Amino acid sequence: MKEFIVRDATLNDFDQIKHLNDDFVDFTSPMDLAKIEQLHNQSGYHKVIQSCSNENAHDAKISGFLLAFAPSADYQSENYVWFDRRYRNFMYVDRIVVDRTKQGAGLGKRLYDDLFNFARKRKIAHICCEYNLIPANPISAAFHSTYGFQQVGQLSNEAQTKIVSMQIANAM
Repeated sequence: MKEFIVRDATLNDFDQIKHLNDDFVDFTSPMDLAKIEQLHNQSGYHKVIQSCSNENAHDAKISGFLLAFAPSADYQSENYVWFDRRYRNFMYVDRIVVDRTKQGAGLGKRLYDDLFNFARKRKIAHICCEYNLIPANPISAAFHSTYGFQQVGQLSNEAQTKIVSMQIANAM
């Protein structure tokens, strides 16, 4: 049976992170390798979850990742800026992606549990994120509700073809 570990993302992971992100670009946004490196360098938290065995842990496939930002990061995402203008002590989840073939195995939960532990150790009060209302992402909505996330606003594009629910949860 495969084990999974959560660890810091490294430059060697960026190709696999790109591939995972590409599979969910409708819910995230596109990233090339240069963008991944830029976001990695700006992030306050960037971890991957990988399957491993005792023999070849360093060669194992990445099954998911979570990328988050602290306040005052040099990151111009409209959603991040919305939180940064309103809150001072938070981590903003820019994206969490789990391989389609591994969904339902608790990997997203492992990443979020690690993020919440990271936040508690650093006395970070809130975890912030958003998920799509249009196009709807009911899986993300249900997942986030298990962590006590509450809607604190909405943002939409000009054509209203994409509306996101701005969410916050207590980390401590």
